[in-house]
Amino acid sequence: MAMIQSIDRAMAIINVLSDAQKTKWLPAELAESTSLPISTVYRLLQSLESHALVSLDSETKQYELGYKWVEIGLQKYEKLDVRTVARPILEKLAADVRETVYLNVPNELVSIIIDRIDSPRSIRIIDGIGERIPMHLGAANKVMLANLPQKETEKILCQLVGTMEEQEELKKQLRKIKRKGFSISQGEKTVGTVAVAAPIFDFEGRVLAAVSVEAIESQVTVEQEDLFIERVVEVAEKISGEMGKH
Repeated sequence: MAMIQSIDRAMAIINVLSDAQKTKWLPAELAESTSLPISTVYRLLQSLESHALVSLDSETKQYELGYKWVEIGLQKYEKLDVRTVARPILEKLAADVRETVYLNVPNELVSIIIDRIDSPRSIRIIDGIGERIPMHLGAANKVMLANLPQKETEKILCQLVGTMEEQEELKKQLRKIKRKGFSISQGEKTVGTVAVAAPIFDFEGRVLAAVSVEAIESQVTVEQEDLFIERVVEVAEKISGEMGKH
């Protein structure tokens, strides 16, 4: 019980130090905010400091959260699997828009479909999980390509796109896609289809994947396309947040 009480008290201090409005605290301020005896606060701070969970400013004698929390947070996000995180969110998206939803990840010159939620419609678009698609084709790939580092994008375009004129035209498209935050394609991969995609980012702001909705173009109204854009962007932002992007 004594150990549990110590953990509870230590977490009370950590919660106060986590206050975004005030980053550094004197021990007396921590004691007042947590209603803990000052002697207990000093003892717990010394223990937390020994584990780099808090750090002491030797000049002001104030405490703040230590860098160990950053290390723990980064390790947590590095272990997150985007497919596992995204799956329930994608299922809801597919139910909302009643179309097939895909999750693609970039892999050098191609993207790979790593998950798919099928449309409930009898006539629907089905691309196989594991399918590899050249990075310059389709809404999902273009939205990822638009958000890769510039040198990486240029390297991919040089290998996939034939002429300099075609490369420059695609670069213009990618700049526009990046500004808008989403991409739309019509029949680039499969004739008669339309796709809307948005990028998913990791905790360091790197493009990690893309979520897309694909439908039969003749069945999609302007209002439905607007809905696809709104929901896909919203879902991509939500998954990015779950992956640690702030």
